Amino acid sequence: MAMIGLACMASANAQSPSDTIPFTLNSQSNICIRASINGVDSLLLMFHSSNSGVALTSEAAAKMATLKDRQNMEVNTWGGKATSQYSENNQLTISKLRWDSLTVFLDEYSGVGTDGKFGYDLFDGKIVEIDYDHSRFIVHSEMPRLPSGYAEVSLMERRGSLFIPGTLKLGKTVYRDSFMFHTGYGGTVLLDPKIGERYGMQARLKTISTSELKDSFGNVFKIETKELPRLRLGGKRLKNVPLSFAARSSDIPMKVFGNGLLKRFNVVFDLQRQRLFMKPNGAWGLPFEKKRG
Repeated sequence: MAMIGLACMASANAQSPSDTIPFTLNSQSNICIRASINGVDSLLLMFHSSNSGVALTSEAAAKMATLKDRQNMEVNTWGGKATSQYSENNQLTISKLRWDSLTVFLDEYSGVGTDGKFGYDLFDGKIVEIDYDHSRFIVHSEMPRLPSGYAEVSLMERRGSLFIPGTLKLGKTVYRDSFMFHTGYGGTVLLDPKIGERYGMQARLKTISTSELKDSFGNVFKIETKELPRLRLGGKRLKNVPLSFAARSSDIPMKVFGNGLLKRFNVVFDLQRQRLFMKPNGAWGLPFEKKRG
């Protein structure tokens, strides 16, 4: 999960008009990209659209030849406060892109098979395109000419996370809100139980699975997943969408669209103008995974 509120300052080398980076999706639908730290340590990192900076797992850091002079700090997570470490003045390289004078933070967990994560803020001033059809992560210097079929969606930044509007519908009950755009979460929709209770969702929706979820520091949440009849996102309607409720104690309500849902769209981020473009891709008609939390 994201380490809310953490940020790093990074400077990227001059880039060509667009840089194309291949990626793979792991079993949790996380976007996984090859990278290196300080030109020595090769890593597999997850792109986290609602996290800032770079964070590596403690397990990965223990095997690294670099990443020295670590310092302790207290961080906020979805499960509460935790103690972490960070290391300053590091270099990150992804394909032809490089960032210098980078602060790297340490977590306990990341996506399955990955050594850590990097956030959207590394691409400040750029346009980021995620082409799931061709497994390409493309960084543009200018807005590309988009083919027909893309819908423009407002994009908001709050507390180091990105949010987009969405609508959940159950019979005549309609819940409209801003949802965290969260490629680090492999499920579809994650909601605070208090919101579900307010709209009568828990009592009226069929339970399809129960599970557990861990955040970046090992805090465990009990997850109950229901089946939502209708969801509207990017001008499109989806049916029978898994909707999960996470039991936790926090003053910040959880409202999340995860990559189990988002990977059904090719997307283009324009962070400077606070807008997002979405278009259904080849995964649009595939059935949802009912057992994922």
